[in-house]
Amino acid sequence: MIISRLQNSPLLDWLVFLLLVLVLLADRYTVPGFAHGVLYTPILVLSGIGNRLRRLTITFTFCLLFVWSGVLIMPAGMEAILQSQFVANRILATLALITVFFLSRFTISSQQQQTKNQQQLKLAAEIAKLGYWQWDKTGFLQLSPEAAQLLEQKNLNPFTQKQFVSWFSEKQQDALTQALKATLQNQQPLDGEFLFASQKGPRRLRIMAYHDRHVTEHIQGIIQDVHDSKLIESSLLEEQRRSSYMAETTLLLMWTVTQEGQLDSVSRYTLAFFGEPEDYILQNWIELLHPDDQLAASERWWYSMRTGDTYSDEFRLRRFDGEYLWFLAQASAIHDEQGQIIKWYGTSINIHQTKMLQQQSEALSQQLQNTLESITDAFFTLNPELYFNYVNNHAVALFNIPQSRLLNHKSIEDTDIDPSGFLHKKLSLALSQQQVISFEYFYDAKQLWLDVRVYPSNNGLTVYLRDVTRQRREGEELKLLRSAVSQLNDVVIITEASRNSHEKPNIVFVNSAFERVTGYNRQEVIGKTLQILHGPNTEKNELRKIKAAYNAWQPIRAQLTQYHKNGREIVLELNSVPIGLTAGWYTHWVSVERDITEERHLQQQLQLAQRMEAIGQLTGGIAHDFNNLLTVITGNTELLIEALTDNPTLQPLAKLISSAAERGAGLTRNLLAFARRQPLSPEAVNINMLIRNIEPLLRSSLGQKYQLELNLSSDIWPVMIDPVQLESSLLNLTLNARDAMPEGGKLKIVTERFILPNHQKIPLNELEAGEYIKIDVIDNGDGIPPALQDKVFEPFFTTKPAGKGSGLGLSMVFGFIKQSGGHIQVESELGRGTRFQLLLPHNDLVTPVSVLQEIDSPITTPHYQQTILVVEDNDLVRHYALSQLRDAGYQVLSAADGHQALNWLASAQQIDLLFTDVLMPGGLSGYELAQQARQLRKNLPVLYTSGYTEKVLNEEEKQNGSIPILNKPYHRAALLNKVAQMLAYKT
Repeated sequence: MIISRLQNSPLLDWLVFLLLVLVLLADRYTVPGFAHGVLYTPILVLSGIGNRLRRLTITFTFCLLFVWSGVLIMPAGMEAILQSQFVANRILATLALITVFFLSRFTISSQQQQTKNQQQLKLAAEIAKLGYWQWDKTGFLQLSPEAAQLLEQKNLNPFTQKQFVSWFSEKQQDALTQALKATLQNQQPLDGEFLFASQKGPRRLRIMAYHDRHVTEHIQGIIQDVHDSKLIESSLLEEQRRSSYMAETTLLLMWTVTQEGQLDSVSRYTLAFFGEPEDYILQNWIELLHPDDQLAASERWWYSMRTGDTYSDEFRLRRFDGEYLWFLAQASAIHDEQGQIIKWYGTSINIHQTKMLQQQSEALSQQLQNTLESITDAFFTLNPELYFNYVNNHAVALFNIPQSRLLNHKSIEDTDIDPSGFLHKKLSLALSQQQVISFEYFYDAKQLWLDVRVYPSNNGLTVYLRDVTRQRREGEELKLLRSAVSQLNDVVIITEASRNSHEKPNIVFVNSAFERVTGYNRQEVIGKTLQILHGPNTEKNELRKIKAAYNAWQPIRAQLTQYHKNGREIVLELNSVPIGLTAGWYTHWVSVERDITEERHLQQQLQLAQRMEAIGQLTGGIAHDFNNLLTVITGNTELLIEALTDNPTLQPLAKLISSAAERGAGLTRNLLAFARRQPLSPEAVNINMLIRNIEPLLRSSLGQKYQLELNLSSDIWPVMIDPVQLESSLLNLTLNARDAMPEGGKLKIVTERFILPNHQKIPLNELEAGEYIKIDVIDNGDGIPPALQDKVFEPFFTTKPAGKGSGLGLSMVFGFIKQSGGHIQVESELGRGTRFQLLLPHNDLVTPVSVLQEIDSPITTPHYQQTILVVEDNDLVRHYALSQLRDAGYQVLSAADGHQALNWLASAQQIDLLFTDVLMPGGLSGYELAQQARQLRKNLPVLYTSGYTEKVLNEEEKQNGSIPILNKPYHRAALLNKVAQMLAYKT
């Protein structure tokens, strides 16, 4: 116990030293032959306590020194000493000391090594997290402190197997129990990993055990905490897999090289890039380089191999398809602990695109230099002192100073561009503030406007001078153009040109007229397509035609029904052209559109009028020829009836023929009324009085289910019109209104004065400004569909069932009103009724002379052998008239046209009456013949006859009713009465 305390104490050093001194002093008081050297041996052994080699070595040294130095303090002389056994004793003592020293030294070294090993083993156990355990036949397990720490057990007392197993996961307790039993009973080694239920969470422990062969039923083993190592191992494996994946999937050529410079591995992508076997690439990699790069690349590689410097080089590699691509190869050496290269790791990055861009950049740099020399703008640079240090050719031409002079310490003030110094101040300001500026400057000496752009830098200024004289002029013109476009009455729309047929062009500009015409403002349509103006009645064919023109980039003219913002239809005539040809592509479409809504309406009315006029021409011509035939038929039938007075069998047949002829004559009168060719007998008529007179007829025509309301203005003008035809027209309109109200209804007739101002015109200018009488015939019936309103005045057009109407009623009214100088129009809405509006011109003339009235029987007057000149182009009618007049006792002369008649008139033949057809061939009408006849025979009376009058009669005479006319077809009595009255009037 005392020795264990002294072995590491300084007291032991002093004790050893004291003992050495005492033994040395013993040589002074003993005989020379005494074996003092042996006394040093125990002291040397004592110094070895504590396993300190330094103390042992020092003690050994002092022992040897004191053994032989003791001779110096002995009292006997040297001879006595030499004669004694002193030397032998001292040699033996020395040998003993040497032996003890080396034995002690070995023992200490062994103990130190054992201690070191134990410490290293303990440290290793701590680092490896190992603990010892054993299990004997008593059934208890003994844990080392390290094992107890791993199992979080503070108590080192033995534990039972059940307790030991319970510390682990429930799922593995059975497996651990079976493994322990197998080791104990079957002597099978145990090595497995089990989850320990730690307070900090499950931890993986490795349990190893083996059966002790020397002690039966005894197991000893270790417990190791492998939880962290397993996590690290898992992380390393994941990192290894990730690195391997990245190495295999990255688009880099990855390779390794041995310390001798031999390529020994390449990545999978490298194999795919070259398309060669791995062995070929490893042995012949230099052949995969471009022939022009092989030598330089090889030299740089071997240089890096010799020096150990990082390898970096650019060269071209041959891809599997034979194309060479630029790569940047880089490699770094891996050194061992002695600094020797053991491996090279390298990658090759595809820089082909970068290389191409670099070459392009170099080409662009050269191109830029060429551009600056050939640029159309004046370009120059100034140093910080504002002296020229570069000028291009256009700047030299602008200043009209040689380049060598400008670059010879010249500034902007040395040119004629800046006489006032304004430009120099702006440049100085841009340089001092380091701010980009741009402005326009007038070069007075050259009378040019320049766009000046100044770009400052630390090295001075870069200045662009662009001649914008023309642009300024065009800009002013553009302002004027924009102002003009905004004031146009026509709509102007600019749209983007679409790149393909599926895109719809977007609106980018509209003028003020667009807003006025469509009701949309600019903000509502910019960015939208033209479909915003389309609607259900927009013409699909026109849209397809426009689309085809747009796809072919061809100008197009079209008319489209489009829609106002409020839903009202508008008709626009558009003229679209592509503009802005850029690089072979049009950029925009410009459409100029004119609102032709009213014009379209007028065109429709014009077309209707032209159609009606054409129909009138046709019906008038037919009626003319038909009346000629009816004249012969009715006249001869009349004679036949007289001749068959005594034949009751045949006379009814003749009367039937006459009745049919009369019905035919009535039909032609209706046709002539529509065609405005019927002979009228106009009179000064009070419209209100006429309507009052026929009111009973109108009411009886309507029937009990209908109401008739008259709203007649008391202050209206007289009208010059045929009253019989007007009554017939009003009756026709009443009957049509009745048919439009099958369940009953109300008919209203309104008259009032109407003044048409000068600035207002009825459509197609059919009426001149002036005073009119307006008659409105209004019903509340079913109404007329819009599609049929333009057809209601056409002859033979009717919506009534078969046998219910001839289709001539409204056409007769239309023709009569037009022939009377008035106008008729219809307004109708389905479900609400119809209004017919008649406009009749006011006439201040007095009541005309009464037209000769027809009578049913001839007037008997003396003839006195009077001579009548009959002018008729139709042979049958002319022969019928001649025979009737001869039978009546007249002398008659015959002419087939106006020229033959003039020959008779120019002769000396007596002629008492000119009876002429109105329309005749040969270029001379009956009216023109009468005019020339009066020049030859001043007081010669003229009697006209016609199936219709066309427009050959004088308008004033027709309106006054002063032209005596016998309408075809005429009866014998009517012919003779007219002739008798004309001859009587002459006398």
